[in-house]
Amino acid sequence: MNGLPPAVRGLLQLLRGSSPDPPLAENQQRSLFDLADRTHCTLYIASDKIACLTLAKNAERRRRLWQAYDEAAAALSGHGIDFVLLKGFTHEADSGIDPARRYQSDLDFLCLPAEIAGARAALQQAGYYEHGSAELSDDHARPLVKPFTWRWRGDYFDPDLPISIELHHTLWSRSRDRIDVPNVHQSWSRRTVLSTEGRAIPALAEADRIAFAALHVLRHILRNHASPSHTFELACTLNRLADDEAFWEVWMRSHDIQFRALQAIAFEFARRWFACTLSKAAESECRALPAPIQAWFRSYAFSPVVNLVEPNKDALWLHMALLPRRMDRFAVGVQKLLPLRLPRPTERDERLGRIRYHAVALARALRTGSRRRRTAPSTASQTSD
Repeated sequence: MNGLPPAVRGLLQLLRGSSPDPPLAENQQRSLFDLADRTHCTLYIASDKIACLTLAKNAERRRRLWQAYDEAAAALSGHGIDFVLLKGFTHEADSGIDPARRYQSDLDFLCLPAEIAGARAALQQAGYYEHGSAELSDDHARPLVKPFTWRWRGDYFDPDLPISIELHHTLWSRSRDRIDVPNVHQSWSRRTVLSTEGRAIPALAEADRIAFAALHVLRHILRNHASPSHTFELACTLNRLADDEAFWEVWMRSHDIQFRALQAIAFEFARRWFACTLSKAAESECRALPAPIQAWFRSYAFSPVVNLVEPNKDALWLHMALLPRRMDRFAVGVQKLLPLRLPRPTERDERLGRIRYHAVALARALRTGSRRRRTAPSTASQTSD
């Protein structure tokens, strides 16, 4: 990790369970904890004494999240709507992470596409309403929240932050990222019930939960919003399952080679960032990744997390290597390199910040793209039309 910005290097080392080496100066420590706060990693790295107040706020947040889950689950079940809970409480059960130290912002439910409208109506009857002027994702509709007067006060662990509910109609959509996951919908037929904290929660099967966690990590990285906390949770899950041969046999049978390869990219990030142990099956899938992707990891494995403090768009070249069609590469390239969507004019500071980000990141992207054309292995066999 030599050469990483001190805050990034220090955060990754602390999440690995070691102290920053070399030690950080006082201003670098402040930058580290600022990064930890805004990526919701603080409770993973702080001692109980230091994190006492934040732990208390997080405990109150969890209580409210469970209350919201119970209410939403009852509303959906009362209208005969089947669902599974995504991420959140189900992922923390897989990772073995102390729930008291895991931050959660919202609740995500997966329903069949035909039942999304009914699910929305059921939650609206329970007092929720659509929030925001546009959909935030191609996987789910506009978030649903209860009426609130809350305002941002600079506290990333504020228990009063409104709890939103997102109704997903799919685990993955190709419309924005142009990447196909053909058999992802089969996970619905394998759904199960997960017992946690005295509740029986409808959930994806275990092999599908790690698959969705991996897709979630990969999607954030490809969209230049890498989440160290999500990747850390995935690393913990991989560590816990490293010797579970029965699990990996089911995982191999459940997912085709294309789906496993996409997950392997997320596994590789987890290993590079957090030195987790991979099972023989996961290791084999990582070794089988195409040469251009292997080359990208050798040069840019830490770029997505560095992007949190120093703008870059190095993930674009990884994204390009995943797209076999020229028209998809062109569409994604234009979308990633040019800031076609900016904050509203009234948000002047945010608009200027985003313009600066895209300007700096674009300059670097053009430099690294030029360097890749001179030095990187050919991607012709993986990206031909």
